[in-house]
Amino acid sequence: MDSNKREQTDLNTNGNNVVLMLDSNDNDSMLSLKDLLYAVLRNLGIILIVAVLLGGALFAYKITRKSGVSSGTLDLRVREDNESDISYQNRIQKVDRARDIAAAITKVNSQIDHQRHYLSDSVYMQIDAENVYEAKCQFVITLKDNVTGGLDRALISAYQNTVQSGDYLDAYADKNGLKADYIKEVIYFDSQVSDGAILSTDNPVGKVASFNVRVVGPSREFTDEVIDLVAKRILSESDRIKVSLADHSLTNVGVQQNVKVDAQIRDNQANQTSRIETLQKQIIGYNDSLDQIAKDLGVSDKEDLLEYFANEQEANDSGVQAADAETNVSFWGTIKPGIKFGALGFIAGFCVVTVILVLVYVFGKKITTQAQFFGKFKSVKKIGVLKPSGKRCGYTEYIDIKSEDDTKMSSENNIKLISNNYSNITTGLNKILITGTGDKKAMEEAVKKLGLKGDYRPDLFSDPDILKLIPEYDGVVLLEQRNVSLYKNVADEIALIGNAGTKIIGAVII
Repeated sequence: MDSNKREQTDLNTNGNNVVLMLDSNDNDSMLSLKDLLYAVLRNLGIILIVAVLLGGALFAYKITRKSGVSSGTLDLRVREDNESDISYQNRIQKVDRARDIAAAITKVNSQIDHQRHYLSDSVYMQIDAENVYEAKCQFVITLKDNVTGGLDRALISAYQNTVQSGDYLDAYADKNGLKADYIKEVIYFDSQVSDGAILSTDNPVGKVASFNVRVVGPSREFTDEVIDLVAKRILSESDRIKVSLADHSLTNVGVQQNVKVDAQIRDNQANQTSRIETLQKQIIGYNDSLDQIAKDLGVSDKEDLLEYFANEQEANDSGVQAADAETNVSFWGTIKPGIKFGALGFIAGFCVVTVILVLVYVFGKKITTQAQFFGKFKSVKKIGVLKPSGKRCGYTEYIDIKSEDDTKMSSENNIKLISNNYSNITTGLNKILITGTGDKKAMEEAVKKLGLKGDYRPDLFSDPDILKLIPEYDGVVLLEQRNVSLYKNVADEIALIGNAGTKIIGAVII
């Protein structure tokens, strides 16, 4: 394995934030996620401008389109011009009908949300009907024969209330991310009362009753833990029930465990799942009815009706007087949907421009940052990076420094640093070729500014005769310009120089 591939393997495993890509020449290249982030942040102003413009456009469109809906057609206090009594009554009926349908849609949507939460969170719906874990515990109540009739049933009822109420499951539910009510849903209580009596040498005559507590669940661990909590709850409440109802003895016969197939659970789960489909069909029917009413009333679509009634309800809930309700609805019926659409437009604009910038960075033809260049052409050593040219605000300068396209040093010190590094790297080399694919004028100015010693011959594609001379040089230094040099040209340039057998010393990014 050559040094370049070993270096790339190390980068792939050392946790650096890079994504490795394979170019057409089978040379490994790096896409720096950090530099990509800075490239997007560098254009944050453009992103925000587009997002604001798109958000503002959608806001203006929505409130303009809404202006005719909340006034006139849906305002039942005012009769429209040339509207007959029959037409006015028909309009009242349609608006009232639409209001009732809107209320029904809100109610059904709430039911759908609750049903979805139940399907995802309930213990019952997590049970595999083919592998139902069950834990059953039996308790026996023994009373003296002289107790008042009916107390056995009262005791059983008291224990049933003890199991089905109280907060004894809350701690366990919180620990396991469940709702206590969903746990109680899989706890079943059944009882049996005997009309006879039992005889014993220790306790001559007594009445006996029994009850069973059964827990089903998705795992053995769950059923064992819950049945244990239920048994402790029953035994802890026994003394209180003895005092409040009747003296008796309570015996825990034991716990039985079982795994079984339960067709009833399977059917119940299917019914719960299909309930959402039924509710959604109701919504479809309601929407069809609203579409027809909107058409009859001359409203653009059902969304306008729903928004109007939602704002009307909000105005009523906030305690606005009846006389002012329509004014409030008219205002918010216009502004609120506009704000919603404006926010969606802002988010959409922000995301679209960001995606475009990412695509341009990844698939663009030009080199835009020094990290892109040295990530793509890893075999080329970095000699230095000149400060970006042109006017920049403080924010852009900060991003350039973070991305290493700029430095906190002064321009003079940066030039000295690159110049001295160039001298050190080229020590011992007699003849050096300086070339590149950037703008010729910009490269010439950079050579003079940096005081680079060597034979400056720009763009071998414009002067192919340079290729004949490359073997005569001891080394080649590349000058490449951000937002000017093309990936393809640089790659071809490096390949042609490599074919000549002359070493590429490094590159200066201008």
